Amino acid sequence: MWQGLLGILVFTAIPILVSENRRAISPRMILACLLLQFATAWIMLKVTWVQTALLSLNSAVKTLEQAALAGSSYMFGYLGGGDLPFVADGPGTPFIIAFQVLPIVLVMSALSAILFYWGVLQKVIGGLGFLLQKALRLDGLQTFSVASSVFFGIVEAPLLVRPYFQSMSRSTLFLLITAAMSTVAGTVMVLYASQLENIVANPAGHILVASLISMPAAVLFAQLWIPPADRLEHHVPTVQSEAQSTLDALVRGTEDGVKLLLNIIGMIVVLFALIYLVNALLGAIFGEGISLEYLASILFHPVVWLMGVDSADIPLAAELMSIKLIFNEFVAYQKMAELGPEAMSPHSNLILVYAICGFANFASLGLVVGTISTIVPGRTAEVAYLATRALFAGLLATCMTGTVVGLLQGF
Repeated sequence: MWQGLLGILVFTAIPILVSENRRAISPRMILACLLLQFATAWIMLKVTWVQTALLSLNSAVKTLEQAALAGSSYMFGYLGGGDLPFVADGPGTPFIIAFQVLPIVLVMSALSAILFYWGVLQKVIGGLGFLLQKALRLDGLQTFSVASSVFFGIVEAPLLVRPYFQSMSRSTLFLLITAAMSTVAGTVMVLYASQLENIVANPAGHILVASLISMPAAVLFAQLWIPPADRLEHHVPTVQSEAQSTLDALVRGTEDGVKLLLNIIGMIVVLFALIYLVNALLGAIFGEGISLEYLASILFHPVVWLMGVDSADIPLAAELMSIKLIFNEFVAYQKMAELGPEAMSPHSNLILVYAICGFANFASLGLVVGTISTIVPGRTAEVAYLATRALFAGLLATCMTGTVVGLLQGF
């Protein structure tokens, strides 16, 4: 337990050391964020009726997976998960990620668009924002930005507050980007849960809980790194769907899902290609076995130890965290699934599931800079500066989340 407690102290100290204004840091804010994160984690992971609700969520996720598989197998046949017309007894695998896994993104995008049109997501975001506003004393724009990051992606979340970017304070902008880096979107929660079915029980519940309890951690690290210099009382933004009907929302959501799916495929292909080239160069210079992932994993050794990972699992946990940072969380979860539940202890597996659950990776850095710079081209240099730091603030936030969950697992 002392290992995790030390981790919380160290992770909190890092942004204080590099803070732009240490004198503006509020001790009350630090205490409030930590208490809210522990309280939320305790309720989500220990209260019986909440656990029952999360198990129901997992059943719903399995139904969504089967629905997506039905659509993909009809369209792509055995490539999409249908029955094989031959006996698969040779090398290789008939499992194709692009046709059998990623179509879940299409289904979730369409459903999210419908729920947004009906106003359901706005009410949930409003409820989460209200709790954050009361507990952490954030203004309306800040709470909306943080709460919306649980359901919308690294590109979609900034678009919801597009009219405010020109006048948005530096600290609020940093908070928005950090929150987006610290959580994952509802459109990919089912995708990630599908990869973790053999690693942890009720993976869908864990993915949702990870994003929820990372919200106060995102606020903590953002306001430690760049404390607010003003106390503007922004009202909660009012956002509505542009769809004219449920059918229109379905069509728009599907179109957005296609773009997201192609973006995921494109980013994975390009990232693998570029990292292969970098690794080939490193191997030619320093010898076989030296790769970008290997070098990053060395840096992650003390980080995963501070998170409370069991000593025997530290090398593998550090490797998974480096994959999450360099590639993305989907590739890291896929690696966990390939290794199986026996590769690490249940305690370490649970910590890593939570620590990996966030968009803090180099691909997201490019996406968020490109998105916000397009909206406010006059702040491009500032956005690039803040986003680079938000990447590491978001990474610290998910590491804090993994640490908190590891501590609570012992109770």
